[in-house]
This record gives sequence, C-alpha cells and structure tokens, in this order.
Amino acid sequence: MAHTVVTMAEEREIKIPVVMDFVLPDLGGVVEGIRAVDRGRVELSATYWDTDELTLLHAKLGLRYRSAPGEQGKWTLKAGDRMVGDAVSREETDFPGSSDQPPEAAVEVIRMAVGDVALHPVAHLVTDRHSVDLIAGDTRWAEVADDRVSVRSGDATVESFGEVEVELFEADEALIDAVMARLRAAGIGEPDSTPKYVRALRALGHHIPERTAV
Repeated sequence: MAHTVVTMAEEREIKIPVVMDFVLPDLGGVVEGIRAVDRGRVELSATYWDTDELTLLHAKLGLRYRSAPGEQGKWTLKAGDRMVGDAVSREETDFPGSSDQPPEAAVEVIRMAVGDVALHPVAHLVTDRHSVDLIAGDTRWAEVADDRVSVRSGDATVESFGEVEVELFEADEALIDAVMARLRAAGIGEPDSTPKYVRALRALGHHIPERTAV
C-alpha cells in the first residue's frame, strides 16, 4: 500500500540549555559570506505519543505531532541517535495527518520495530521560538533557534526551561566553531544532547535513564 511521506532526512543539531532570560546575540558576520536572517518568533505546539511503558522511547524512537499558527501540522517520527562532535544526528521522517491519531504510514514503521502497541499522548510542550537562519547565497547553512519551552499538564504548566538549538544543514566546522563562540560570548553553557521530550517526561514524573534517545 502506498503512503505519502512529506520528507525523510537526517537531522543534525547541537542543543544547549540556557537560562530563561538569555538573549540570542547578533549572528550577522559570524563567518565571512554568511548572513543572518531573523525569522522572528513563532509558538509551536507539540504532542508526543508513546505507550504507558514508553516503548518507543526505549526503542530509540520518538513520535510527535507539531503545529504552529497559520500552518498545517505534521507528524514526525525520529529514529535512533548518534553523536557527531557536539551534534546529535537522527533520522527524521515527516507524515501528513490529522492530530487525533498517528497516520498509518508512521504506525507501520513503528510496528516493524516494536510490534503492535497502543499509542496515546504522553507529553505536551508549547515552545516560544525565535529563529535565525544563517545563509550564504541561496543556501541555508544552519538555523539557530532560541526556545522557551513550557511542559503542560492539561491547562497547567508543570515546568519551563530555555534551550538553544543549532540545526546544521550545510555547516562546516569553521561555521560551527564561530557560531558556538558567539553564543558562548553571550553566556550559554555546554551542549547537552537531552531531547526536549525527555526533559518533559522527567518533569512529568517519569524516571528516564541518562542518554535515552528519541
């Protein structure tokens, strides 16, 4: 049976925890030939699905539905992880579908990995994101996103935290080093590969071992 898949790609990003009042520095001229394009702010709503036993998490899978105002939401299935320097690299596949149930195409992939499982929402995050693209010519080399994340339980916020993500597309070592140096000068700490989803689950009372991927 054929299914429509929006995108399938490798995601590579550096994640750095920041204090809630951190201010993203000007990234213009961070490397010669690279210009910074401010994309402004957007509110992202993400719901993560798993089993009561967190079967997907322990199988190094992650399934979320994420939407933003004025945009069509999408499902994303993340598989595995490996470290490439300070960056986490994962396989990421996007699927179309309504928010109330995971699309069958994603469920088929999950079924091949862990068998038939009963999936339901296990964590809901709302992220206020300020993003800046680093561009050379017509090529997007990296995106720097400054996030303020709220972990929700119903209408209540259980925990909030800040994080900067540097997503790498065509970025070389010189650009990565320059961006990280500019961010460190603005006050960030050391990279931490812990996903937002895992931080949310811990805030919601789940015991998650260190270095568990999604």
